[in-house]
Amino acid sequence: MNLLITGAASGIGAATTAQAVAQGHTVIATDNNAAALKARWDDQPKVRCETLDVSSQQSWDELLARLDAEQIQIDVLMNIAGVLRSGATGELSEADIALQLDVNVKGVMLGTNALAARMKQRGAGHIINVGSVASLVAAPGITVYAASKFAVRGFSIAAAGDLRDHGVAVSLVGPGPVKTAMLDQQRDDPNAALTFSGGGALTPEQVAAAILGPVLKKRPLEHYLPRSDAWQARLANIWPSFLLSQVRRARERGLKQFHDPNFE
Repeated sequence: MNLLITGAASGIGAATTAQAVAQGHTVIATDNNAAALKARWDDQPKVRCETLDVSSQQSWDELLARLDAEQIQIDVLMNIAGVLRSGATGELSEADIALQLDVNVKGVMLGTNALAARMKQRGAGHIINVGSVASLVAAPGITVYAASKFAVRGFSIAAAGDLRDHGVAVSLVGPGPVKTAMLDQQRDDPNAALTFSGGGALTPEQVAAAILGPVLKKRPLEHYLPRSDAWQARLANIWPSFLLSQVRRARERGLKQFHDPNFE
């Protein structure tokens, strides 16, 4: 299959690209960091590197025009690119709000919309959007990030309803904390203490294995991991007042676990 993966220069995107190639897929690897993308994948024959600003309609149009001109069909879109800037309400900067909404929400919407138009014409395709456990748990301290991932979940479910009669599936993947640069930037940041309040962090390879395993094969509407934590997240989503009642205790636990080996 031909996969288009955003955020492929690092983290979950890079791990998914590597595993996809190992499984025999061809990957259009995209990232806004052209140098990092090329350094990572330029010598891999099954990976085509393309610079992409996911928040720009023009950038998506230009990329897909190039692929259309070469008659390259995308079977699966994986919207993985994402950013996080911590901050509590009353302390948020306009730049941090705009960045997270542009990349995490607008980027997913633009990519999904552009590829959906082509997939509907063929009557086949799969769009996988990477949300987060924060798509269910509105964690104080990473307020805008949580809002952006809630939006990704809502959009993905609605898009799945729009596209299912056209043979196109939409799946949302919601991992817990993952050992990437995004996690490292939150370390020792009191606003991000809730990120470290659980039992540990996943590796990018574990998330990639879920994306290319049960999600790609079974095309579920939603898939959260680790599964052991999924029920707690769903409970928090259903009963937010209970979540808020536990924040102080969870934050204290997180502050103690910034450098726990399970998060390293």
